[in-house]
Amino acid sequence: MARAATTLPAKRRRRRDPIPELGPAMRVLPEKWQKAVDALFLVDGDRSKALRLAGYQGKSESINVMASRIFADDRVRRAIREECTRRIDASEPELISVTRKILHDANEKASDRLRAASMLWDRSNPVVHKHQVEVEHHLSDDERDVQHYHALQKLGAPHAAFLARFGPNGLARVEAFIAAEETKRHMIEAPVIEAEYGVIDEQ
Repeated sequence: MARAATTLPAKRRRRRDPIPELGPAMRVLPEKWQKAVDALFLVDGDRSKALRLAGYQGKSESINVMASRIFADDRVRRAIREECTRRIDASEPELISVTRKILHDANEKASDRLRAASMLWDRSNPVVHKHQVEVEHHLSDDERDVQHYHALQKLGAPHAAFLARFGPNGLARVEAFIAAEETKRHMIEAPVIEAEYGVIDEQ
């Protein structure tokens, strides 16, 4: 039995590139507002020109009033912030390329090459750096002195080491602070004495 002939389409359909997906803040905007936000990056931030580029028409005064109203809308502001972040992220390969060229160019100033190296290093290790700053920021002078005092105690340091670190007046202040904290802690942890009370009838 003869097999049925298969027919192929005369022209193969071209596979279209996917359409770039908008961010959540841009998706909720009307289409004309989306165009206005996009146009804002093409006219160096001129809001009135952005509206005209997006298709709005009218006299300059009315366009200016409309631009103030539209770009003050919280939804539009969120979309602009979203687009700024997206465009900065997209330009990072270019920024890294420029920074690496400065870093590897022996003809550049040493200070510029060190700054480029610092930029790359800080970019690759931001969390650790921020965490260290956060910890140091929350420590008061008294808390830091108490930690140093206990560290010297654990090391079995002589009395002269305490004097060298805090000075005579500073050492007395730290020891008084520790004693006060210990007294406060003992008062909180002290057991509660329970007792039974009776009512005395007055005759």
